[in-house]
Amino acid sequence: MILDYNPSTQAFTIKVPRKDGTLVNSLMREHGLDLSLPASTASEAVLFTREPYAAATFWEQATPAARSQLGGIYDEIQASWKAEGSANIACPPDKELWGFQKADIEYALRRKNTLIGDQPGLGKTPVAICFANEIKAKRILVICPASIRIQWVMKIREWSTLPWPMVIHPIMHSRNGVHPEASWTVASYEMARTPAIAAALAKGTYDVIILDEAHYLKTIDSKRTRAIFGGGKDIAHAPIAQRAEAILALTGTPLPNRPREAYTLARGMCFDAIDWQSEESFRERFNPSVRGERTDPTTGRTIIYNDERTGRHSELQNRLRANFMVRHLKREVLPQLKMPKFDIIQLEETGPVKQALEAERLLDIDPDQFEGADFAALGHIAVARRMMGIALAPQIARYVNMLIDGGEEKLVLFAWHIEVMNILEKELRHHGLIRIDGSTTGTQKAAKIIEFQKNPAKQIILGNLQSMGTGVDGLQNVAWHALIAEPDWVAGNNEQAFDRLDRGGQTRQVQGDIFVAPNSFAEKILASALRKNQITHRALDMRVA
Repeated sequence: MILDYNPSTQAFTIKVPRKDGTLVNSLMREHGLDLSLPASTASEAVLFTREPYAAATFWEQATPAARSQLGGIYDEIQASWKAEGSANIACPPDKELWGFQKADIEYALRRKNTLIGDQPGLGKTPVAICFANEIKAKRILVICPASIRIQWVMKIREWSTLPWPMVIHPIMHSRNGVHPEASWTVASYEMARTPAIAAALAKGTYDVIILDEAHYLKTIDSKRTRAIFGGGKDIAHAPIAQRAEAILALTGTPLPNRPREAYTLARGMCFDAIDWQSEESFRERFNPSVRGERTDPTTGRTIIYNDERTGRHSELQNRLRANFMVRHLKREVLPQLKMPKFDIIQLEETGPVKQALEAERLLDIDPDQFEGADFAALGHIAVARRMMGIALAPQIARYVNMLIDGGEEKLVLFAWHIEVMNILEKELRHHGLIRIDGSTTGTQKAAKIIEFQKNPAKQIILGNLQSMGTGVDGLQNVAWHALIAEPDWVAGNNEQAFDRLDRGGQTRQVQGDIFVAPNSFAEKILASALRKNQITHRALDMRVA
């Protein structure tokens, strides 16, 4: 297979033997190549594309003529994978970045806006702060989830090279307002969409704006996205992002579930990377879906479904990496980290579990689409999820008791519902339990994580998936076993939770357990998540050879 370039048609061509029909179909479906009927013969199919980002995937098979057209794109893609930076990046005297973190900053220094997409656990926060150090930024705005504002304050104090007195102003409440002379301002996404705070932030000017956990902005018409990137008539102030000389977006999950979720960040960070496409055009190209109806032959009910497909994954990855995304894989840049072991633990069908399973069956939900005949009744779905969590909680508590009694010293336990966390806390508090949920303030959260690390009598830390599943560092220093009592319906959130342990500083093989009832919706979701992860890998992490 050879990739060539025809200057008269400005098309890249690939010749494939007709007998290899599977390869021909794959190249057309996965890479968006078209079949040239006039050029093809009975024995050979000639495929073509005029899209250089699609052609760049076949660099190793490219002729000199093709490489001359693709060299710039290929070089930038390779730079996005670079594992060692050579620059002397500004850090405090007692700190040192890993080589790939320096490469992240080198990549960002050549751009106005950059998405740092390194997998969770690779230290994106120090990268962002040292980028600010390197450009000698004096005014920096951090927008992040509310639960990690205090952690950002701590990391800034640890990594910033700004001279003292350095004013760090976390906006914990709207009454805190916006400090006019702060070097670092730290606000939550919710605070940044509050009209008064958002308007005040939009009046400032910033050397750099840092958007942490930037996948929070995946929905283009949400208020938080509009406050930052603009759009809609209900936002009275100018987009906050327009007030920055540079933007760093940080997220280890740029595509939490599907390729279409890359659109908002691409539009806000580097619109030309996707050729200024509309959201509809972007979806049609990379992630089309068709809404349809079918009749359930058993019940006769009409079921609404989405036929969702994906394609052109390598083209999308090449567009992101060549223009504004640098991304490293954990196991490649930190080879000392052992590959985690994950288990799905099926629990018994007790009476309460059977009732919860029946409630799920009545909802008739498609795990790939979260849609079904009763999908509009979101309240019923929430009730079924809570029923299942409560039904399984006693069995999960017994399992955790068994682990502690068997000699495990530190466990990290995640749940979702308050009622489930109450049951687990009651049954496990005798082991020394620390709890983090939505009511835990940022200051309290930081203190509790430190206590869990330093106090050997505290053997379990129980956290809400949302509150403790992102932006938490330090648990990996003392624990290696994480358990999810209630898996999230968004696969990326489960991965983020396990990544609290599977990250730099971990010295053991991480064990991750997820509890489900047999044939439950959660079990089906996990199977669906595996398929979505394969799509995410193709869209983000497959290498251009």
